[in-house]
Formats: sequence, C-alpha cells, structure tokens
Amino acid sequence: MSNPNPMEARQAKRRKRQAQPGTLEDARALLWKALQRAGDILDSDDDTLSLKAIHAVSQGAAAYARIVEVGELEARLTALEAQAEGAGQLSSRGAA
Repeated sequence: MSNPNPMEARQAKRRKRQAQPGTLEDARALLWKALQRAGDILDSDDDTLSLKAIHAVSQGAAAYARIVEVGELEARLTALEAQAEGAGQLSSRGAA
C-alpha cells in the first residue's frame, strides 16, 4: 500500500527530527563515524578525492577536539557546582 501523501510524511519526519535536539555525545559519536569514513578514503587512488578526505579529516579532527573539550569542561563544571552546593549546605548548618 503506497503512501497517498509522501510529501506530508517526509515533512512530519523532518519536524520530528528537528524537534529533538541532539546531545553532545550524539554529535561526538557522529563526528567520530565521519572521521573514520574520511580516514578510509585517504588511501584512494583518486588524488582529488584523497585531498578532499585530508581536508575533511583535518576539519573533523579540530571539531572533534572541541567537542571532547566541551564535554570535559561540562563534567568539571558539574563537579564544581556539586562541590560548591555541598559546601554551602555545610556552612549553613554550621552557622545554625
């Protein structure tokens, strides 16, 4: 049974994808997959394709490094916030 209105179905799928923002981990995993794919193309016999893969790897590696750095900073910030919150509770109990 074919879809009577495929355009509407495609638009609904697109809205669903856009309504759910991805996480930093999703982006990291997707970028890693892309880097692996570009790395596989590096050994291509086609010089133009190989050069494009080199460029993609260099750009992707820089973006991957930023994503990893942001993830590490978020983890450190969360730990510091938890530590500060715990210290605030201790000092308020001590003053009572």
